[in-house]
Formats: sequence, structure tokens, C-alpha cells
Amino acid sequence: MELDGARVLVFGTAGAQGSGLVPALTAAGGHDVRATRRPERAREWVGGGARAVVADLADPASVRAAAEGVDAALLHFPLSLATPEGALAVVGSIRELRAAGLPVVANMGCPVPEEGATHLRGVRMVAEAVADLGATVLAPTAYLDNHAEPWALRALAGGELIYPRPADDVVAWVSAVDVGAAAVAALAAELPGELLGLAGAAPLSFGELAAELGAGLGRRVGYRRVSPREYGEPARPVLGSGFADWVIAEYEARSDAPSDFLAADTTDTWARLGVAPMPARRWAATVLAPALAGAR
Repeated sequence: MELDGARVLVFGTAGAQGSGLVPALTAAGGHDVRATRRPERAREWVGGGARAVVADLADPASVRAAAEGVDAALLHFPLSLATPEGALAVVGSIRELRAAGLPVVANMGCPVPEEGATHLRGVRMVAEAVADLGATVLAPTAYLDNHAEPWALRALAGGELIYPRPADDVVAWVSAVDVGAAAVAALAAELPGELLGLAGAAPLSFGELAAELGAGLGRRVGYRRVSPREYGEPARPVLGSGFADWVIAEYEARSDAPSDFLAADTTDTWARLGVAPMPARRWAATVLAPALAGAR
């Protein structure tokens, strides 16, 4: 679709993982209409000159109302709805958007595992349900931006990258900036019903990731494995109990065996979208360094 001048309803812009959506849409000439479930946030955005509506992906009726007068929709599955019931509500909201005739790009916020996988249970079923509605589905491997969250920054300030996985586990980490650009590019390309995996520029072990982040920061960074509970509990005050419990349960259920789909080669998908994912070192210099400076 032609994005220049298009009015696009955007969900999930307030969080780190959806932070790349509005800049990418603006660069393409689109006009964002930001959706939030918090009236006070909508008022703040409007006061700053943005267009905003109050709508909650957990409430399909509110999404139906918000769809009036827009040309398309971009959304990120909310972390607060990381439950079967929450996911079904989001699917219902996407159904309303599609019924209104809108092209939709939906970011799962996580990878879609191979059939029969014991972790990320239910994600494939939800992704397929969304694709069956005619939406384009994005499935990023894992976000570099997770390492810029408050609980991760505290450890990085002391020279440690922490995560509840073995040091030799390999992941192709991707940035929110690049996923936002991919979402906008997918909307322009009109890819209804497609599931697009998005992996980062290079697969890295956690030791290699720590070294790349350190190079971008200009300091030494080492890796330390922590338990799922050590990682998830500090997220509770920031992201809520539902998401913290989900993180803990998911990582406790995973074996130490590598997950190949987290290191998938998605070069062809990026080329198709016309987006080049940034290396971890550049992300550290441009995103992580300012976050660390701001946390002091």
C-alpha cells in the first residue's frame, strides 16, 4: 500500500519493543494514530501534538471503534497479555481490524518455534490464527533491547551481561529499531497471511554478545548466567506479574539444548523488505550507551 499520507493506527509504541514503529512510519510518510489503553497517556500525547486514541487490544470493541477513519494498523502483542486468554483477546481485536477492511501487520514479539517445541507453547497456534485472518505476522528472534531494560542495565553497569541461558547458547539478536522498520516495510509490501521470521545480523553466543556489547560501549563486558527466577523477578515491578511469571515459567521449562530457530538465517526476508539489521556492536553504541548514561 502507499504509505505516504496514510493514517495508521499503531499499538505498542510506549514500550521498548515497539519503539521503532513511529519513527519508521514517519520516515515512510505515514501519519501515526497512537493507541493506548491509558487515557492519561493519550492526553499527554495529544498535548504534545500527536494523534492518539484510547483503545485496548484486550477489548475488541474498543479496537473496532478506534479503527474508524484510519487506513491500516500496526501492532505489537502486549507483554501484559502473555497468557492464553490475553492472546485470544488480541486475536479478537485483529479480527475486528480486518473486518473493518484494514491491512494489519502484527508483531508476535517473539519467535514462532518449530512444531512440537516444548517452549513458547501456544505461540505457533496464535501466529497461525492471526495469519489466517489475513494479517502479516512478524516473529523476531529475541530483542537486543531486552538488555537495555532496568534490571539488565544494573548488571551491565557493573560489567556483566546476565541471562538465564548457557554461555554457549547461540541467538541472532535483533533491535526494536529494525523490527519497526520491518513492520512498516511489510505494510507497504502488502503481504497478507505471511509469517516472517526476523533474526539479527549475526548469530552470537552469550560470550560473543557480551564482547560485542563491550566493544560498542568501549569497556569490558563479561557474561554471567542467572536462574530464570533471578532474571524474571526484577522485571515484575516494571512489566507486571503476568509477564514476569511467564518469563520464569518459560525459561524453567527449557532444556539447555540450543534452539536453532533463534539463530535462523533470515537474510532473504530482510532483503525482501529492504531493511538491513544493525550489528549488536552498533546497537550498543547507539542505544545501550545512552540508556546506561541515563540510568546513572
